[in-house]
Amino acid sequence: AVALIKRFYQEQNNTDLIINNVQNVLTLAFDIRDKKKEHLICLHLDSRNALIKKETLSIGLLDKSLIHPREIFSSALENKAANIILIHNHPSGDPTPSKQDKQVAKNIGKAGQIMGVALLDFVIIAKNGHNSFYQALKHGKSLDYVADGFQMGIFDLLEVETPSYQNNIHKINKHYYQQDKSKTGYFQLQNRRYLGNKYKLLGFIEDIVSQKCGNIQSFCDIFAGTGVVGERFNSKNISIISNDFLSANHTCLETFLNTTDNTGMQAKIEYLNATQPTENYFSEHFGNRYFSLENAKKIGAIREEINNIATSRKEKINLICALLYAVDKVANTVGHYDAFRKKIDSIKPVKMLIPNIDYSHNDNNKIYQEDANQLIKQISCDVLYIDPPYNSRQYSDAYHLLENLTEWKKPKVVGIGKKMDRMHIKSDYCLKKATQSFADLINYADCQHILFSYNNTKDSKNGRSNARISDNDILSILSNKGKVDIFERDYKAFTTGKSSSKGNTERIFYCKAKG
Repeated sequence: AVALIKRFYQEQNNTDLIINNVQNVLTLAFDIRDKKKEHLICLHLDSRNALIKKETLSIGLLDKSLIHPREIFSSALENKAANIILIHNHPSGDPTPSKQDKQVAKNIGKAGQIMGVALLDFVIIAKNGHNSFYQALKHGKSLDYVADGFQMGIFDLLEVETPSYQNNIHKINKHYYQQDKSKTGYFQLQNRRYLGNKYKLLGFIEDIVSQKCGNIQSFCDIFAGTGVVGERFNSKNISIISNDFLSANHTCLETFLNTTDNTGMQAKIEYLNATQPTENYFSEHFGNRYFSLENAKKIGAIREEINNIATSRKEKINLICALLYAVDKVANTVGHYDAFRKKIDSIKPVKMLIPNIDYSHNDNNKIYQEDANQLIKQISCDVLYIDPPYNSRQYSDAYHLLENLTEWKKPKVVGIGKKMDRMHIKSDYCLKKATQSFADLINYADCQHILFSYNNTKDSKNGRSNARISDNDILSILSNKGKVDIFERDYKAFTTGKSSSKGNTERIFYCKAKG
């Protein structure tokens, strides 16, 4: 029996063993608890935290330093590990982390962030107990390595624990009023529910631009979303560059910021509103889910008819935009399409309105539908406004239905949510590579002023809502470009309906580019 136990815990490949928490780690580390020499063991894990290999990296003399990032990560990369856990014994019997242990955890965590291999935990084991850096940094919150579908490593937790930016913040408490431009029979650009919509923060953003940027001639909103920020600065003297990777957003940007004539729009919208509901692709998949069956029939019929009556690309785009806004008003959702309400409580009929466009300022604007990190290499501007996704929630998941309706390629959809394949429209800013993507974007930015919008959800209770880029990384990356100031105001964000947003603040990291 003893031989079998030893064989099980020898260094081996074992892809069936999932490491969920420190108790799983301790089970694998019992054999070094009473060792007279210091041992360093590394658990190599795949993206599911399944054990790839348990490896002894070093055996040293009592109280000797054992750890160098080079040895750790060369082995991790060789084993194709996505994550690692380090286990270190204290022959003294006391598991309390030393000053050196704390520095090691910080150094290895930071190196892992750069290498793309996360240090999930650094566990010290001894005769009188154990100490998990992960547990200590979580402060009694969920202690599983994966919580709510999201995973934080030592580097992320240390960044939450000791942010270095606090003294640089300018707190703004000014109250801003929005001018009501509503008009009967028309809809405004901001009349669409959208995650991260900055409409209520426009005054805050405008004040910073006015204070820091002076007279400008061009403004680039490179992650435009609804486009409200670009529209705010759209004027006779300022040309707008507006970009969004999603087709639905790009369609609305083209309509509001690049349309110079809309002759005949009203007549065609009246014609489309009279379209008779029929069974179609849209009603088959989305009726009695995201919409009442009758509305789904009419939405699909209208979308089909738009292809038939549009006499130009521009007219087609404008009509699709009007349909997207009409759809939002009757959707059986909380404002996005990641899920739908069980009970259909929106029974009013779908009705298209006319977009209320200020045509006089659109002549010099440029609208793009590109990866921001590729577009940045092609453009220059006075002000670069950056508002990327903050967390692991992909916008392509939340707005898949609008993408489907806009493109109208009628793809195969799967699951309860009836989602199409979205791999081609996933954002790197929702993944582990977010920090590197941001660094590349700033490196190629040809501008005088940078405004980077990012909220303070780094330690959100809902793991999927945790911000992907740490504040210290933001400061480090922007500081390479120029002097950085931070502006902050309290803000209740529009969420997916599951996350608490208490204490939420919106920050603008302003950078005056060198030269």
